[in-house]
Amino acid sequence: MTESPQPTSHCAIRQYANGQFSALEDTVIAEARVELVVNDNELRMAMLCLPRQLPELAVGFLRGEGALRSRDELDSVDIDPSGPAILVRGRFDPDALDAIRRRWTWGTGCGGGGTSAQLNPEAYQPVALGLTVGAEAVIGLARSFQGTMDLWKNTGGVHACSLASASELIVVAEDVGRHNALDKVVGRAVLDELDTSDKIMLTTGRLSAEMVSKAVAARVPIVVGRGAVTALAIGLARKFGLTLVGFARAGRFNVYTGFQRISG
Repeated sequence: MTESPQPTSHCAIRQYANGQFSALEDTVIAEARVELVVNDNELRMAMLCLPRQLPELAVGFLRGEGALRSRDELDSVDIDPSGPAILVRGRFDPDALDAIRRRWTWGTGCGGGGTSAQLNPEAYQPVALGLTVGAEAVIGLARSFQGTMDLWKNTGGVHACSLASASELIVVAEDVGRHNALDKVVGRAVLDELDTSDKIMLTTGRLSAEMVSKAVAARVPIVVGRGAVTALAIGLARKFGLTLVGFARAGRFNVYTGFQRISG
């Protein structure tokens, strides 16, 4: 399967508003079921996703789960159009692959990183301390990020994620699941051998524990979300020294952990 040039489709609907029905056409996301096949069936699982940036999705997922720790461990990523399937080959942590089999839940944007008790200590380490960014820079990045969400504006049916420096967005991805969107930007960073230790991650989704665990595995020190932050996410962020920012919209945000990285 080639990556879809048209991630949306159209559907005839009847809309109720102002006390009456109207016949309209709505734009909806073209979600697809794609299989991830690791090392010729060492791991095989299904993902529901927006069918583009598929190599990034697979690589980022394996990175976020602690199975892939560096670009050097990755041998190849191919797309089989008959499946459709993403075929990944490399030298992956067998314990992490086994954990994926036990933990994975099929469905849109489900699954992902585990809790602190489940994280592989070799793959999940405290993030680097060096990066600091000004509060107004965070506001500016959040504003630029919102301007990239074309599919969200057209359908309201996706999440977006971006990897940024302190001054500009570098990688942006959208998907039906917030975990998938995050995996895609991490996967792009791995494939491009991009240093993530001085980068900021922005996401439209709720910042839950699995989102934080993926950021920790990717070595990203600051995560900024438009949505809420969960208590377990805060605990994980504190444990690994990550700066967690929530409700970043309309010129404001809340810093929950790692206050030293955000300057006034």
